[in-house]
Amino acid sequence: MANEMGFQELLELAPEPVEGYRLEADSLLHQLFLKRMENDRDLKIIITAKDAQTGVGKSTLAFALAASWHPLYTDEPWSADDYATYDVGDYLQRYREVDNGTVLLMEEAEQLDSRRAMASENVDFSHYWMAMRVRQVVSILTLPSTSALDKRLWELADCWVNVECRGRASVYRIGINSFNGEMFTEYKHDLEWPDVSSHPEMQKLDRQKEEKIERGLSDINTDEPETRDADEAEREEKVRVAQSLRDSDADLSGEEIGEIVDRSDTWVYNNTEASK
Repeated sequence: MANEMGFQELLELAPEPVEGYRLEADSLLHQLFLKRMENDRDLKIIITAKDAQTGVGKSTLAFALAASWHPLYTDEPWSADDYATYDVGDYLQRYREVDNGTVLLMEEAEQLDSRRAMASENVDFSHYWMAMRVRQVVSILTLPSTSALDKRLWELADCWVNVECRGRASVYRIGINSFNGEMFTEYKHDLEWPDVSSHPEMQKLDRQKEEKIERGLSDINTDEPETRDADEAEREEKVRVAQSLRDSDADLSGEEIGEIVDRSDTWVYNNTEASK
């Protein structure tokens, strides 16, 4: 895609500088970002830390990427208040409402691991992430380690960035083997970035984290009665998600929705209503 663009266009779409830092324009990350935006597709990035280290800059890297990309297609600076969240439901709501080219940041995404909770928001997230491909929205998720997220969500991501130490990370492309369906990662390049913790929007992110800690990590509702029939609960959840996808602006066919909820297109049409 980059070779098809004129020199002036490439200059205009170069990453925005952030506190003196500028993401390399010819890096895999930036070229993939441009390709997805120019082809009306989403981009999904997962950021972790080597050996599940804390305090090595996952959040500052996520912010640096968001602030580098968001202004290019939205013509506005990235805002932590508008585009960062620690809550699954809030993330899903924002995804439905934001403009093309928006960069959404979800911190502490380990809460999405199905082994931790089976709340409806988590089910929604996996289904919506499968459908999230035509909005030109970038999603950046931060996690402690690779083991802190359900495999199905890893398989839906495009890039994995693993922070090796403060200020340096390795970038990998995530793919699926066409023959056996197994996920694989392919190392692409190293990535370096400076300390951007003094940026006002980064400081807002830090305050959001402090507020999250003060509230306690109890945002996800897991109070669904245990006596409820599991099969019926699953069917109702699939109907609800299928209807939501049919009502959304993703313009998905019955067959595509059926693939997402693991049902046939006939099941989708029999259990949902046409969007009004």
